[in-house]
Amino acid sequence: GPEWATVFDGATGREVARVPWPSRTVGGETLDYNYASRNQIGIAYLDGKTPCVILERGTYTTIQVHAYQFHDGRLTPVWQWSSLQERQPKRWRGQGAHTLQAHDVDGDGRDEVVIGSAVIDDNGVGLWTTGLGHPDHCYVGKIIPDRPGLQIYYGMETAQQEANGMCVVDAANGKILWGLKGATRHIHGTGFCADVDASHPGLELYGCDTDAAKRFERGWLLDARGEVIVATNKLTEQRPVYWDTDPQAELIARRRITDFGSSTVQQELAGTVVLVADVLGDWREEVFTSLPGELRIHTTPIPAADRRVCLMQDPVYRNTVAAAAQGYFYNAMLSYLPAHK
Repeated sequence: GPEWATVFDGATGREVARVPWPSRTVGGETLDYNYASRNQIGIAYLDGKTPCVILERGTYTTIQVHAYQFHDGRLTPVWQWSSLQERQPKRWRGQGAHTLQAHDVDGDGRDEVVIGSAVIDDNGVGLWTTGLGHPDHCYVGKIIPDRPGLQIYYGMETAQQEANGMCVVDAANGKILWGLKGATRHIHGTGFCADVDASHPGLELYGCDTDAAKRFERGWLLDARGEVIVATNKLTEQRPVYWDTDPQAELIARRRITDFGSSTVQQELAGTVVLVADVLGDWREEVFTSLPGELRIHTTPIPAADRRVCLMQDPVYRNTVAAAAQGYFYNAMLSYLPAHK
């Protein structure tokens, strides 16, 4: 049946505007519903000041992205993009991630649309693609301290034959800065990208490979230069959180908050973690958990030792938190490194 994107009046629930969702048929090709219909939605400031609604159909095969502005009660088209329209469509096909993100990756003051292993420029034209395939996790932010601009960390579900199953690229142009050496089968979605170890500059990156049955096989914690800190499975399913007074993130594992490498429990949580974000504004993060009939917000009891800007004021952080409403959960990134400010 028909599929729509709809704007409702927040006070009354009345439908205000409606547009068709990107079609299940494009370029004469009827798309496989499962692979082509991992639908995503987001907001991008394509001109640097006006919020635009971004609709996406597709992750593993053909990808379509439509941009609209909502003005005077109407959704007005801005541009439409499809992986089929690019000069090398096979390099753009199947590059989608499990979230749609919008960030100013090239520093021009306007948001680009990060669909995964490829980025669409603010004008609706493909900016770059790695051609590596589908990433199970995709983290956009400041990763390497002495490199200008933003970087992107990928954990690739698509098998890589020689290298780059875990890799970092320059967000402005897609150039691979480093990649994990060796073949990988399926880097799974349970990775993270955060500064958890003060002895290594920049962020640390975790990912794990799986066997043919999608069971854990091996995992790595890498530093911002791609060097292996430790090969371990103990970081699987852990989520970073800024909780105490230092600029490193702690880790949430089995409803317990601890420092990386420590057995000391700083906080016990109740429920399933659904979001980590600085919503109270003291630069540490709150942990949202769900229980039957409840949504709980856990906040740190530790007074801050210094004054820092609320993390939500950083556009990269704010946009990553917004993307948590869809697909896989990625910890929120920043455009700067707190340990270096």
